[in-house]
Amino acid sequence: MNQRPKHTLLKDIRESIPAYLLILPTIAILCVFLYIPFVNAIRISLYKYKGYGAMTKFIGLKNYVTVLQDKQFYEAFLHTFELIGCDLIFSITIGFFLAYVMFRGIKMKQFFNTALFIPYLISMVVVGCIWRIIYDPTIGPLDQILRAIGLDGLARPWLSDPGTALPSIIVTWIWRTIPFNMLICYANIMTLSKDYMEAADIDGASPWQKLRYIIVPHMIPTFATLGILTVTNDLRAFDLVWVMTQGGPGGASEVMTSYVYSKAFVSQKFGVATAASIIMMVVMIGLTVIMQLLKKGKGGESHG
Repeated sequence: MNQRPKHTLLKDIRESIPAYLLILPTIAILCVFLYIPFVNAIRISLYKYKGYGAMTKFIGLKNYVTVLQDKQFYEAFLHTFELIGCDLIFSITIGFFLAYVMFRGIKMKQFFNTALFIPYLISMVVVGCIWRIIYDPTIGPLDQILRAIGLDGLARPWLSDPGTALPSIIVTWIWRTIPFNMLICYANIMTLSKDYMEAADIDGASPWQKLRYIIVPHMIPTFATLGILTVTNDLRAFDLVWVMTQGGPGGASEVMTSYVYSKAFVSQKFGVATAASIIMMVVMIGLTVIMQLLKKGKGGESHG
């Protein structure tokens, strides 16, 4: 095997030094704000720790066992995936429908495009406060409208009822995420070559046929990407849930992030909370990898 001359190797190293110096700040930031805290989190998860003072009581994997034996953790896990499932089905579907309507063209298109995107510009905390008022059984417009049209039996304390607390949050979450999905879908539809649509017009294709055979297949990679973004974003859902119900009543709307927060800052069980967050991270990474593999598989089939 031929070896490179020593002077060539030294020359390559010298030429690479500026590049390494340029990426050094990024590596330092990642180490300080990502890798070191992550290692410290693993360390905390192995101790019985209240969040203050020195960590002295090492208990090994007991915190992980505690989390995995906690019924509330599995309920929060299930609620999180209910949120993800509804968001995947309704938010992406409605977002695509609105994007298609915009693509087809309507009067005052710019106005509606801007108006429909406004909910995404509002912070989750403000959205939560707004919808808490909407759902309020005393002053909320939702129950007032139901009573005004004679549907008194449907009026209820939406966020205080265990049966409606989580669905109410899911509706609010979907309302907040639709604009983003609409924007991404609309931007992708606009990249569709006009030649395909003109050829379909010449062949006498109906709007439904163009949607089914041209637009939807063109959108499949975008749907896959939106699916990955939805899953990773919904697994981190916290602020809206905490503002609206704090995971209540009785854990009926608890999600994984609010479960971790409650264990850490309400129960002061930082070791348990950190163990739960690491389990959540593993689940998030696993789901992302699976969805990426599915996306590549679909891409390979479409090229094949």
